[in-house]
Amino acid sequence: MIGSSEINKMIRKKLTPVLKGSGFTKVNTRHNFSWLDDCIWVLDITAVGKYFSDVTGWPAMSIHVNLGIYYNFIPSIDDSIEVEENGKFSPKSHQCHLQLELLSTLDQDRYISSLSNAAEQKRKDLWWIEPDGSNLEEVIENVRQSFLTEGIDWLIKNTDIAQAFREIEKEHNCLDKYFKAQHMAAYLNLNSKFAGYEDLYAREKKRLHGNLNS
Repeated sequence: MIGSSEINKMIRKKLTPVLKGSGFTKVNTRHNFSWLDDCIWVLDITAVGKYFSDVTGWPAMSIHVNLGIYYNFIPSIDDSIEVEENGKFSPKSHQCHLQLELLSTLDQDRYISSLSNAAEQKRKDLWWIEPDGSNLEEVIENVRQSFLTEGIDWLIKNTDIAQAFREIEKEHNCLDKYFKAQHMAAYLNLNSKFAGYEDLYAREKKRLHGNLNS
């Protein structure tokens, strides 16, 4: 049975050099960061774990790879974000303001066709790692390729705050969207946009609180 140490060793061999070459300044195999002027890049590699494995049939060491961008000028409302010794935030990808799942381009049918849930047989957001590690190098190489063909371009594109604002405006209307959009609009000096999203945020917050109290 393959363990985390063997997977981490392969990540260091295949992916770490690419991350460092792409501007990541703290590379810890599973949790990787780059602190830029206005934002933080995050790349997380997470094992699906035993419970997910028991429920779905995916091997527990199979992985999910998520990118995130955290914008420093948006006030933090999440007290669980870790802080480095130097005072810098080191958020998890799910705590970021923009997120992207990397997708597998491997043919995994020989593994996932045996799963009982039809939805699990169609997944591209997970990489199947055989318990004996026989396909490990192929998996991490594909993660590397996915990052190079999609991930790094997404990070660079959305480091541009105006572009990131356009992406957030496309999101489903909700309290989180209005919160992010109003602070991005303020940062970009888009006064009418700021006023509009500030009003939407206040109205949605009032509506939600009213529902909770009813």
